[in-house]
Amino acid sequence: MQKQSLAGMWQFRQMPIGDWLPAIVPGGVHTDLMAAGRIPDPFVGDNELAVQWVAESDWEYTRTFTADPAVLAEEQVYLVCDGLDTLAEVWLNDQRLGSTDNMFRKYWWRLRPFCLPARTR
Repeated sequence: MQKQSLAGMWQFRQMPIGDWLPAIVPGGVHTDLMAAGRIPDPFVGDNELAVQWVAESDWEYTRTFTADPAVLAEEQVYLVCDGLDTLAEVWLNDQRLGSTDNMFRKYWWRLRPFCLPARTR
């Protein structure tokens, strides 16, 4: 089984029209906003009150990548996600793969039906 990690540099924004900012995945919107200088540390003083708007907003993360040929040669290709936000939608190449409703589980989406050619032998 071949694996390709998508961890690393991503971009994120407040939806629907926020500025794209750098992000680190795995990570979280609060740490990404702190790194960008957009919010203070919510664990210092009463900053938690000043950043409550973050949890009430919708956020979008994006990344462009090229699939490894060894991964594409596999009979089955999955996108596997751990620890996604409780409520999230997952898209690949403008196609909706699915949604999440529990941060504490692993999600798997088969990619061939969505956007990969059938494997040739």
